[in-house]
Amino acid sequence: MSDRLKVLADSYLDHIRIAVEAQDRGAPFRDFLDNWNAFNAQHEHHRSRGDRPRWFNNPSALARVQMLDALDFRSVGAGAILEDAVRDPATYRRRYAARDRDVKLIVDHAVPIGVIVAALFVGDVELTRDGIRSHLVAAYRLGLLCHAENARLDAMGLRSAMPAEWDGKNLFARYAAARIEPCVEEVSEPFDNA
Repeated sequence: MSDRLKVLADSYLDHIRIAVEAQDRGAPFRDFLDNWNAFNAQHEHHRSRGDRPRWFNNPSALARVQMLDALDFRSVGAGAILEDAVRDPATYRRRYAARDRDVKLIVDHAVPIGVIVAALFVGDVELTRDGIRSHLVAAYRLGLLCHAENARLDAMGLRSAMPAEWDGKNLFARYAAARIEPCVEEVSEPFDNA
């Protein structure tokens, strides 16, 4: 990581600390955490050429393959969409452009932002750069789901919460509770990266 990226990542740790110390529960923590992750990441998938954070609410299975492959969890449903896109890119592009929910991919915080932030407010984390960084390194994970799997999380009340019986350790407990299985298949690179 370059010195510039380290300074930027650290600046978001400072934003988080200041907001928590000021008891500002309405601070834009999602932006703080996602930007910290983008600047802290060893790979450039979450940054633009100008090193600005880059995020995707409905990422293309063809345009962002390396970024999607770098995520911490990929579901069976998301894996099937990625495989179908590689097998038939023209059909995938048409369905993606038509906003077909059956090909929609969702990048999800495995541990919801609110849960990560709540630990900061209750004093479970030392409010220093190192303490906050350690907390984020331990808890911040991104998963790739299909629309139907994401809807299952919502229906179970797990959109922004961990299961009641969560042990605090299994970062993918929401997925297990909703019976969202991890994909173990490797995805081939598409012909073009457009």
